[in-house]
Amino acid sequence: MKRKMISCASALFLLAVFNCKRDKPDPECRDASCCNPYSFDYVEYIVDEPVALTGPPHDVFYFVRFTRKFPSKTREGYRVNIARVCEKSIHKLAGFPHTYDGGKEEPKSFPYRVSGKLLDWNGEKYLDMAILSLYIDKIEKIN
Repeated sequence: MKRKMISCASALFLLAVFNCKRDKPDPECRDASCCNPYSFDYVEYIVDEPVALTGPPHDVFYFVRFTRKFPSKTREGYRVNIARVCEKSIHKLAGFPHTYDGGKEEPKSFPYRVSGKLLDWNGEKYLDMAILSLYIDKIEKIN
């Protein structure tokens, strides 16, 4: 009886140890694990897009405003030109000052270039338009 208990406990332990691999986040972020996998779906990867930056104290969150609308492979009415920055990539904005105050003001320039993963809110929406978040892989100042 004691051997059966030890065998079962060992089997359960090994099952738990080797089963953890499936819970690791996807490095490509196709499961939106870089932002919030339960609230967002991966849309596309953007490369070197010119952006303007805003955030606290003008807005509650950090946002980037693009020169064109995304997601690029959807109908025109669904696209937007603004995305919230994912919390896991906010630290990459250190040293990049805001370029506009947000709100209704339009940016006068787009001094930064960003590459990263664009994600769309998969929850209920009141309007049929994208609610985008951006996980920044790279941000740089345009000379």
